[in-house]
Amino acid sequence: MTQAAQIRRMPIELANKIAAGEVVQRPASAVKELLENAIDAGATDISVLIRASGSNLIQVRDNGTGMSSQDAAQCFERHATSKIAQAEDLENIRTLGFRGEALASIAAIAQVSLKTKRQEDTEGTHVRIEGGEVTETSPCAIAVGTTINVRNLFFNVPARRSFLKAPTTEFRHISEVFVTCALANPWTAFRLEHEKQEVYRLPGSRAENFLDALRERLRVILGSNVARHLVQVDEGTSYISASGFLAHPEHARKSRKNQYLFVNGRPIKSPSLNHAIRSAYDAILPEEQKPAYALFLSVDPRNVDVNVHPSKIEVRFNDDRGVYNFVQAICRRALGVAELIPQHPGAVSSLSFQQERSDSSGSWSPPARADELPALHGQQTSIVYEVEPSRLPSGADPKPSGFLWQLQDSYILTQLSNGILVVDQYAAHQRILFENALEDLRSGAGLSQQLLFHHLICLTQQDCQLLRELDPLAKALGFDYSISENRTVTVRGVPSHIRVGAEKELLQSILDGYKESSETELAPLPAEEKMARSLATRGAIQPGVKLSDEGMRTLIDRLFECKEPYRTPGGKPTLIRVTLEELNRRFDQRMTDHGEPDEIIP
Repeated sequence: MTQAAQIRRMPIELANKIAAGEVVQRPASAVKELLENAIDAGATDISVLIRASGSNLIQVRDNGTGMSSQDAAQCFERHATSKIAQAEDLENIRTLGFRGEALASIAAIAQVSLKTKRQEDTEGTHVRIEGGEVTETSPCAIAVGTTINVRNLFFNVPARRSFLKAPTTEFRHISEVFVTCALANPWTAFRLEHEKQEVYRLPGSRAENFLDALRERLRVILGSNVARHLVQVDEGTSYISASGFLAHPEHARKSRKNQYLFVNGRPIKSPSLNHAIRSAYDAILPEEQKPAYALFLSVDPRNVDVNVHPSKIEVRFNDDRGVYNFVQAICRRALGVAELIPQHPGAVSSLSFQQERSDSSGSWSPPARADELPALHGQQTSIVYEVEPSRLPSGADPKPSGFLWQLQDSYILTQLSNGILVVDQYAAHQRILFENALEDLRSGAGLSQQLLFHHLICLTQQDCQLLRELDPLAKALGFDYSISENRTVTVRGVPSHIRVGAEKELLQSILDGYKESSETELAPLPAEEKMARSLATRGAIQPGVKLSDEGMRTLIDRLFECKEPYRTPGGKPTLIRVTLEELNRRFDQRMTDHGEPDEIIP
């Protein structure tokens, strides 16, 4: 029998190195932490100097409030912070840094020199620290603010240093951190120098409002060509607000570069919200193309958890689904107002929210300055979108009376005054069935079509249990069935509005779709919405089914009666519009220098 190992307290130096590995993963991580400290200190001018892509030197100089000699000596201790005093403060975080880990983590794996001075002090303070050990504390001459030099990052952790990527890759990460911070603070001047070459010089904006200041900064960072075609987003409710810009689809790229998302001024990564924004472009961008955007969300700090990840790049809302829906809706509306996607009756032309709240709340208005975040109130919020009719684009009749043509028994084409409208019959029918199903589920009065011959389905134990749990929803949709003790389901009736021929295995297919939705969804869905999605996906007219003229016309009529006719429940487009301008451009591209087509298709 082996003897149990003796438990010992971990040396503080080792603990600091381990903590540093979570906070400082590469030079860009240190740059991010130092920039955030400068912003929190109220700096209006920040300069970053880099040598050897951050491995040899990272210098950040700011004109912020500076620190006293006592704070300068203590700031390198673990969990030393002036921003959190008690547990309740974690529910009201409005600063970028708050953990008290950044400087301690950096100092544990580098040679650090800090100089700082406050306005009221006659002299500054100089602190040197190496590998977590303070080697010098002395007075110094310095202007008001703070300058910190981080040399030889990972000098005492050679294994970590060996995992750094190529210098160009590491500097690209530093540049991305710098740009992100500069976008979030357009009134602050920023400068970035690498190997004695000035990479960015960004003067602080003098604009009065945030959106004008942000547009100026985007013009420098993204280029004037992109900035000329920005689509403005500026929507707000008492729970959440959003300000920023979406780029024109012609500037989309295959990479996710130039996608910037912020919550309360903090840059974040959120696949769910990225998906919400991208879905607004589905009708006008190929799947592989990624749009550029800079979107700023403001939420009461009590309704968002920023303490999810050591690097503070992830957040969690207390109403993730509501935030996802809000972001998706306002981006679609902004693109619609800019006439980049068609608007039909049912398009979101204004947003209002019905909210279940335990206290009162006021309306949100954009901050006059970037650091003036709105003070919101309220607890868990349930968001319901109400839609109002809006105008049609020229020539887009929601009830077309002209010629209709079915292409490959899958797409319905009709002429517009300025181009062609192409409707995906399967996607369109999904949207129709989804909204009908939701209405049936909420009213509990779905109609059933009785089957001439009953269908028998043998379910697994898990599916049988799931069906019992979903029994009220399934019967509200119009299903009529009974479950025997041997897990056999006798189906006597199915919802009245599904396609003919889908009755036999429909119930099993819906259960399968419900489970798939639960496993793959990016944001949690209510049970009734998952049920409606499953019915729509399994019951819709499949590609390859030939439709009569009357069938095509009825499908389009019913589509444009929907509240959201442009997308399937999963966010894919139901229709696209090809303009004459696009057709002319495509044909012009096919001409050679001799004026002849370079390829003729017989």
